[in-house]
Amino acid sequence: MRNYNLRRMPKGKPIAKAPTQKNLFGEHVPKPRAQYEAALERADKRQNASRAARARWLKRTIPKNVSYVLPVETALVFEEAKSCFVYGHFVAAIILAASFIEHWMTSNLQQSGHHKEASRGLAAAIRFARRTHLLDPIVLDQADRLRLIRNPFVHLKEFDHEHTITQRAGRYRTDPWTLSERDAQEALIAMYAVAAYWFR
Repeated sequence: MRNYNLRRMPKGKPIAKAPTQKNLFGEHVPKPRAQYEAALERADKRQNASRAARARWLKRTIPKNVSYVLPVETALVFEEAKSCFVYGHFVAAIILAASFIEHWMTSNLQQSGHHKEASRGLAAAIRFARRTHLLDPIVLDQADRLRLIRNPFVHLKEFDHEHTITQRAGRYRTDPWTLSERDAQEALIAMYAVAAYWFR
């Protein structure tokens, strides 16, 4: 049997332990926390009320007692879209909600034998579903509006493009942050509407 020698640590001085501080009574003083930990804790406290309000809105909008049979990736996209909204990541919620709709429509088109239409992207899938009456027109309107809102975040558009958040904020006379939260709400409503309806 061959012997294998373990690599030996080089000889030298032992590693010194980090010094601990004691108070006048000889008691150990706890090490102060890193600044970023305290900053995160303060931010959490400041944002807790608004997060709770968004969580309440989400609970009223998307029931928890409904289950879907989805691929793992699609299920993760669905859950993370909701989580991003609660934590105030509105652009991420918009993009993920649109991604879920594309996953869902592509999957349904493939299962119903429309492989060509399933491979052409969300806009083509919506057009085909509208033309062939595969989905409720109101749901398709919601999905298409979400697609238009999402596009400037995914594909850089020129400044004066009508669907950029800058142009829409100007039209609606509101700030981009407030508008992005409203857009994220619409995105989640569209996502749930698509998930709740099956192709005809």
